Amino acid sequence: MSDVFLEYHHFEPLVGKKVTFTGVELPDTKLVKVIKNEKFFAQAKRDPFLLIFRSPKLEYYMLEGMRECVFEGGPTYTIYVAPAFTPEKEWQDYQAVFS
Repeated sequence: MSDVFLEYHHFEPLVGKKVTFTGVELPDTKLVKVIKNEKFFAQAKRDPFLLIFRSPKLEYYMLEGMRECVFEGGPTYTIYVAPAFTPEKEWQDYQAVFS
């Protein structure tokens, strides 16, 4: 679905759903949060937003890059995902930024 102009409302119903990313094995990964913000300027095409994905802390983590993101029982989107600093010992967060 790379031809879809993604906005936060595409992801809000997916919060709490399991997600897999192509090319890496991250068990029990979920979309845990959609963070919305206001437009930086009036002519912007969308309100900026941030997606937070969470997986258990492993010995490895997913490197940043374009990933096919497959939601359990839902859509598949190709998005740029990067690891986020996560001090908690139990989990690792990843983020996708849309501005």
